[in-house]
Amino acid sequence: MDGENIQKGLEQDAQVVKERIPMSLTHQKASQIAKSLKEFMAERDWSQNKVARMLDVSPTQLNQFLNNKYKGKLDELCNKAVNLINSISRRDKRVRSQPFIETSIAKKIGTLITQTEAFSDDNEGKIGIIIGDAGHGKSHCLRQYAEANKNTVYLELDNAMTPTLMFSEIAGKIGIDSSGSLATITRRLIEHLENRHIIIMLDEASWLKVRHLDLIRRVLVDKSRCPVILAGNRDLLKTVMQPTTRKGYESLDQFTSRLMCILDLDKIASDKHGGVYTVADIKKLYEYGGIRLTNDAINTLQRIAKTPKSGRLRTCSHIIAALHISPELDETKSINTSLVIDAIEQLDLPVRVRLPLTTKESEEQEEQTAVVKAG
Repeated sequence: MDGENIQKGLEQDAQVVKERIPMSLTHQKASQIAKSLKEFMAERDWSQNKVARMLDVSPTQLNQFLNNKYKGKLDELCNKAVNLINSISRRDKRVRSQPFIETSIAKKIGTLITQTEAFSDDNEGKIGIIIGDAGHGKSHCLRQYAEANKNTVYLELDNAMTPTLMFSEIAGKIGIDSSGSLATITRRLIEHLENRHIIIMLDEASWLKVRHLDLIRRVLVDKSRCPVILAGNRDLLKTVMQPTTRKGYESLDQFTSRLMCILDLDKIASDKHGGVYTVADIKKLYEYGGIRLTNDAINTLQRIAKTPKSGRLRTCSHIIAALHISPELDETKSINTSLVIDAIEQLDLPVRVRLPLTTKESEEQEEQTAVVKAG
């Protein structure tokens, strides 16, 4: 394959537009752009409020634009509208027809959630923990589970959250008043959640400290009797497993006694017999659009998915998405390991330094070493 084909494919794809920004704007052209935007919104069943936020204008301004009554900076708003249409249209081409793939990891995550719920009772909830670095797909699995199971609340945390803000966000998710002090919010939560059989899933929980975990245990698990799922990287596991003999860490005894199970995706993935990223999984995820993977390509993607700090499945998705718009595939309809490596090199992905792959550079080095050994 031509070493520049993948990059050329990306450049060509970037130039494909559904609408063009006019060199000189007339009211007639502005009206045409407004009509295109209106049709674009109708195709997706998007509200004016949603699109106004995306364009960073008020709903009133957008309504005026769509009805050819806008008196503001028309060229600026037309530019934003055209860019939105083209950006979303490109993204639409990348969207898989099947939004959720039931992989081995998805099944393991689903099992942990249902078992944590099953072992919770009227006396107290239980806690399940999912550990894994970026790229396992755990966040996607949790969001999909919450979407399919309406008794589930999913919240993505961030390290700027105070305990008050964290519980306020949870309250907002379940539709109760989220204002007030920490004591006020948690009281409302307990009154609303007690014995309601609602699962609370807190993602990106790696930054949580012992005091946060103790509050989660007391408010959600003990008093509200809710099953709680925490997901994060190994920092979360380090916090949970600290010695409780240390001053200020005594409450971890109470937390771990409610711990139903820890699903360590990193550990499972590193086990060559674990079967976490099976051949069937890789095919389900990356054979689409009429493109097939060769056996060696499947093997290479498995190796990436099993390698720590490589981006795992997320990196694999980037590679396959780039290859799908490569001109080469129009003829071959097949991805082999050589194409995968070409994509890694041309995109300069960090996996290059994480995973020993056969590249042109390494092949040249091997040839030089062989020559030196031969004398």
